[in-house]
Amino acid sequence: MDFNTSSYARSKSRRSHTKSRLGCGNCKRRRIKCDETGPECINCVRHSIKCNYGQSSRRVTPTGPGQNAVVLPRDPNEQTTKGYAFISSSQSAFAVPKRAHREAAVSPSQPSPSSESESTVARSTFQFTASDMVLFHHCLSAEDLKGHIPDQLIRLGFSVHYVLHLLLAVSAFYLKRTSENNRMHCLLQPDFNCGVEAERHLSTAIAQVAATDPHMDQGNSHTLYIASLFIFICSLARGPQPSEYLAFRDDNDTPTLCLFNGMRSILEASKNSGISSGISEVHAPEMQELSPQQARESEQIQNLPSHEIINYNIGASSQYSQPLSNLRILILNTFHPTDPRHSAYCDVFELLRSRYDSILGPVPIAGPELWPQIFSWLYLLPDVAAHDMQQKHPIALLLFSYFAVLLNELDSVWFIRGWPSHIVKAVHTRLGEYHRPFLLWPMNELGLI
Repeated sequence: MDFNTSSYARSKSRRSHTKSRLGCGNCKRRRIKCDETGPECINCVRHSIKCNYGQSSRRVTPTGPGQNAVVLPRDPNEQTTKGYAFISSSQSAFAVPKRAHREAAVSPSQPSPSSESESTVARSTFQFTASDMVLFHHCLSAEDLKGHIPDQLIRLGFSVHYVLHLLLAVSAFYLKRTSENNRMHCLLQPDFNCGVEAERHLSTAIAQVAATDPHMDQGNSHTLYIASLFIFICSLARGPQPSEYLAFRDDNDTPTLCLFNGMRSILEASKNSGISSGISEVHAPEMQELSPQQARESEQIQNLPSHEIINYNIGASSQYSQPLSNLRILILNTFHPTDPRHSAYCDVFELLRSRYDSILGPVPIAGPELWPQIFSWLYLLPDVAAHDMQQKHPIALLLFSYFAVLLNELDSVWFIRGWPSHIVKAVHTRLGEYHRPFLLWPMNELGLI
């Protein structure tokens, strides 16, 4: 047998070629030849993976014979595939992918070196523990939670993780305040502390919200409002605390009412910027100020002598008419018409009276309509009255105790339960002998007498 190479074999020998560095990143990583066809090379199409050919480098087609392709520099704004692992769909060429190096996450307790955008926080890794899965399941199954957590809020939590942390915090607070015989407790580990887990998720959410871009725009106004709303709910879900009474505290720390005012600030900033779209679907119906008729009545009663106000018909004839009349006289006798607080407190009282007429009047309302009617009083509360409540001014505390009677209409809601009586008891201990008789009616309404 002739072992010499024939002329046919010599003609079919491997030809020399020039190496190309313009192939896609996937072919380079797998060390195979890329056909360099755009927009996707054949190898990536065959293995059903996203091809980045044309992104890692730009090529200009030669304009004449003998001219080489010109490589343009990479656009710094282009996305790269660094950090991703690709799995081939070809069984014959299957290889276990290398794990991409993951950057260490910043601990929520550590201050962020710079303000992060909301999208950056959303892309951060959310590591579910077994206890977190139980809390998340409770959000979807508990009857008392499903009514306040719609499905679109759950979907929002998947993309914005601080919303998900807040939902888990609400679920943990609920388990803490319910009976130990709750069926969910049997799914938790013996050393699981609902209160600790709730505070952990809440603090993580607050840290992530603080790390987001503070600039209000169309993309983050909706989620920032959701976050402020649920941070306020979590403060109520903790339950009545010995030194916390929503509008004032014993330790002179920031009361929960300031969290509610923060939610109001987000709403007002969104409306002033013309980007309030999307907020109204989560927020309660629009909170209105006094109607023209109520404003005229308020002006008429302010012009009456103090001895005639007792005979003025405030609202419909009901059990709250006389106590409100007495409170109105006290306000007018306390603040002189030249006092800047005079008009502010009269407006606060008239708004409170209108809410009593709507909620406890001849045609009382109930159900979801209670929420905007009750919390609109807090929403429209002027800063001077809120400040006086923090300073424990007697008239401001009395107004807040009458608001607690309306808040008691929502006592069936688990995170409101216990707060009205807790507030009125604290007000009673801080009033002197002159102002305490005006508190008898709220105490009687809450069963404290």
